Order: sequence, then C-alpha cells, then structure tokens
Amino acid sequence: MRKRSAAKGFVITFALAMTAMATAGCALAERSEFATINLSIRQENMFATKAGGQPMPDTNQFVLQITNSAGEYVYHGLYSAKPAIINVPAGTYSLSIVSEEFDAPDWDAPMYGDAISVVAASGESVNVNFLCKMINTGLKIRMTDRYILKYPGTLTVAQEKGSLSYTSSESRFGYFDAGNATFSAVASDGSVQQLFSKQFSAGQMLTLTLDAGSSDSQSKISVKVDTTATYLSQTIMVDQYQNAQGDGQSQETAFSVAEAALHPEESVWVWGYIVGGDLTSSAINYEAPFSKNSNLAIAASPQCKERSECMAIELASGNDIREAVNLVDHPEVLGHKIYIQGTVKESYFGITGLKTIKAFVLE
Repeated sequence: MRKRSAAKGFVITFALAMTAMATAGCALAERSEFATINLSIRQENMFATKAGGQPMPDTNQFVLQITNSAGEYVYHGLYSAKPAIINVPAGTYSLSIVSEEFDAPDWDAPMYGDAISVVAASGESVNVNFLCKMINTGLKIRMTDRYILKYPGTLTVAQEKGSLSYTSSESRFGYFDAGNATFSAVASDGSVQQLFSKQFSAGQMLTLTLDAGSSDSQSKISVKVDTTATYLSQTIMVDQYQNAQGDGQSQETAFSVAEAALHPEESVWVWGYIVGGDLTSSAINYEAPFSKNSNLAIAASPQCKERSECMAIELASGNDIREAVNLVDHPEVLGHKIYIQGTVKESYFGITGLKTIKAFVLE
C-alpha cells in the first residue's frame, strides 16, 4: 500500500531551527559552524517510459529525507516543501529521495529514488545532485494453458512485507522490493502449494511465463535493455521445482539446471546429466565424436536434446574437470550424472552457464 509522507512535524522542526540560526546572526557567521546543502534532481532520460508504461512522476511530490550521523531527522517531507536554504551544523549527513513510500507490494507502483551521503564542512556549500533510478522490481505473470490446467487457482507472490495475488487474466505489473520472493499456487479451496522462490533485483521489469508439463526442465531467458530499467522475460517450467529442497550450497542440496538459472552470479552446486559438447552460440553436439575439450552441456534428463533446457559448462584449461570429463578424451561419460560447483552465468554460449568451476563429482 502506497502512502505519501505526512511528516509535517519534521518540517516545522526544521523551520524552527532555521529561525534560531537567523537569530544567532553574525556570531554564527564568525564561527562558521554551519554548512549549506543545495539539492537538485537530474531528470534527463531517467523517466522515459515504454508505450503503455508508467507516467512520468512529479519530482515535486518526491519524499525527501535528511538525517544526521546520529540518525536524527533534519528534514522529512515533500521535496517541494523543503526550505529554500538548508543550513545545517557541520557534519555527516545521509540524504535520500523516493517517488513513493509504500509498506507492501502494490500494483502499478514503480518507485524511483537515490541515496547519497555527504560530509558538510564548516562554512562550505555542498551540492547534492540526485540521479533517480528505479529502485524496486516490476513483475508481470503470464500463465500457459498447461499451467492453468494444473494450477487453476491464483498465484501468490509473497515477501516479508506482504504479497500480491495474480490471476490468469492479470496484465498489470506488480511491484516488489528487491530481494527474495516466494511463488505459491493457491487452489479454490484455499490450499497452498509452494512452487519456487526467486531473487528480484532493483530496476528490473520482469515478465515470468509459468508453464507445466512433462518436460523435466525448462528455463528460457531473453534480455533487452531500456533506458529506465532492465526488461527481462523468463519461462519457468514449474514442475521442475516441485519437492525441491536444495539451497545449492552442497552436493547434497544441489540445484537443478532450471533452479540454478534463477541464481545468476552466485556460486552454487548444480546437478545434471552430461548430454553433449562442442557448444557454439547456436548449437550443441549431442553425439560422438567430439572436437572441443573446453566445454560441455548438462541437462535434467540424459535424453535431453533441447538446447534451451541445457546448461553450458566451462572446462577451463588447467582445471581438473577438463582432464576428467571432456568429451574429446572421455566420450564414455556421455549420459552420466554429474554434480558441479561453480558460478552461474545468465548467458554462456547463449544459454545459462556455469563457469569458474571449483569442484565436481561424477557418478
């Protein structure tokens, strides 16, 4: 639920402080114990919107907060209501500005802002230039017919501060704090089945397509960049996450290929079956003979022949994994299950990848 700042008391307190400073007159000037903070907001291109997107926010309605090193408010209120001159005692100050204040996920509620810390020295004038960017995450859900057939109720996306419920006909973006969110299917009788969790990043406009079916694994990702935010589209095969209890931090709790795709730039364990090699930006070789010892592909099923369901594995020179499982020297490991610890990459040879391998176990 969004709320505008109503902290008029802080504005009054600040006004009284300004009056006291003015009364001190020349004595203050001689001691130079105060500094001046000048504020501005950069607007070039920062609120460019796509067709059908959010309207440009009015920066005068932004909420400004200034606190001193003790965490005490110097000002908390609308940007348009701030004093024309902000004189403060010399010291360190934290300044932040947001387009909205809300305490729970909400529909059509992008939040823009910036935060800056400054040291205001005695007698100096400090210029603070806010460059506001989107600081929460937009989420749109699309459901395939197969998903709706298997999970005919609503989908709840929950965070610590609250949740939103998506129906199959919902076309709006819901907005969430950056951080972890849990996705659950809610049946008509009120029963809840947790499906998976996902990390949100600030500035993302994320469209998730939820699918269900007989395939063991699916994670299709496409990315395009906008001047305001990063727009991401992902297809998630929900069935892959059922009864999943792994956290990716050990071989015993390793992620599947589809689960690992939700944790870019994290160092995790992943399990899969070696299904091919000789990767290029558009193809995988699924049958011997193989010609490259620098990479291979794994998937949730040893019979997988769908490139989009595979993960590309880096076999770096000098790493033990290259010597042990490269398909040029060891074609016999094709079809074997393997556990690998490494860093997840959103794109390696055009699909989800695993690089900087630290450990592996071949079964």
